[in-house]
Amino acid sequence: MKKKFFLLIAGALFTMCGMAQFTDGYFIINEGQYGNEPGLLNFYSSENNEFSTKVYQGVNEGSTLGMTAEFGTLADGKLFICSKQNFGAGGRLVVADAKTLETLANYKEIDGNADTRGVEAVVEANRFFVGTNFGVYAYDLTTLEPVGIVQGTAIEGTTYSPGSGDMLSHNGYLYVATPDGIQVIDPVANALVTTVAIGNAVSVFEVDGKVYAAANSCTWGTPSENDTEQFVLINDDFTAGTVYTVPMASPYFWFTPKPCKPVQVKGENAIVYSPGEGTNYLCKYDFDTQTFTEKFIVFDGRQQMYGHVVLSDLETGDLVVCTFQSYSSTKYWFNIYDGNTGELKNSLQMPAHYWFPSQVIKAMSSSNPTAIDDVKAKDKEVKTVVYYNMAGQMSQQPFDGINIVVTRYTDGTSAANKVLY
Repeated sequence: MKKKFFLLIAGALFTMCGMAQFTDGYFIINEGQYGNEPGLLNFYSSENNEFSTKVYQGVNEGSTLGMTAEFGTLADGKLFICSKQNFGAGGRLVVADAKTLETLANYKEIDGNADTRGVEAVVEANRFFVGTNFGVYAYDLTTLEPVGIVQGTAIEGTTYSPGSGDMLSHNGYLYVATPDGIQVIDPVANALVTTVAIGNAVSVFEVDGKVYAAANSCTWGTPSENDTEQFVLINDDFTAGTVYTVPMASPYFWFTPKPCKPVQVKGENAIVYSPGEGTNYLCKYDFDTQTFTEKFIVFDGRQQMYGHVVLSDLETGDLVVCTFQSYSSTKYWFNIYDGNTGELKNSLQMPAHYWFPSQVIKAMSSSNPTAIDDVKAKDKEVKTVVYYNMAGQMSQQPFDGINIVVTRYTDGTSAANKVLY
């Protein structure tokens, strides 16, 4: 695999940045102005109700994200960001410390010139994965070195196909949305287990410990009145279950699945999602009552969706939504709504040069997250506990050294922690 891999020693940067901590807020990934600049990473501080722009570049002088930064996730204290093209010396895949944003790894290429489609970590397997138009690629979560393409995911034929897109880590497996359905990957074996046949799968998401796929019959442009949207339950045995049919929700744009997954509402068996690019509202669907609310949230003024930038904070119950005015305008907004009522709680116009928001990621808490998890876990019933070593091997007993301890609960949720034995 051709690659350009940089590991940066961080001491000097700590001094330059005054030990900056990007916690208690939200990161906003932006595509950037295509052809003229790399993608941007910005930060909203919940404590100060303020924005900081180009925070990754500010911490890492001379290092940037790639061009058209689209996909990101936060796991294991690391922030992962993928761009469709590299920019200058790197940026196709960037891994940074989630609190300080110091660069841990920066790849210029993924298997030559693979075009990224998504990124997700499976902490209990000590792996993270990048979806591309060539297939799904695995990386070691500790060393950040490539493991290789996941067996069974290589895409034959044209490389302009949609490829492997939206991803979800659930109960130790990786679920990947593709044009043929939902791929289920064993992250330890680095191999495809099966593909759940669902036509035009756009995204994969989780609600109350259950996995669903969003699929539709529209494969290009704006959906017509004859197009349908479906949410399909994925059973624990990796088969398609109950199908919920609703009006169109998440069509393809530019032949590429964007990070448009529906998000769960806190305390409800319901989801909120963007109906598509250019719309000025969000939809809601309740799985218990099978109730569809087309205009659950309507944006104020001239705001509309560009990407599908909707995040649900299941701790606070807030919905965080980024909007823009038009393709010829530099006006962008950062909105916070009550996820249960749809009431607007806060709306700020972002500084200029945000250039097309593509994803929002919740930052780490400045408090001790392990302690919080321990408190929450006291009210849950443990189903199983398994141990993984740094090589990805699994055991019912702990290994000597560092273990990833995965606890699964009877309510379908799970927790993973690093423990030294």
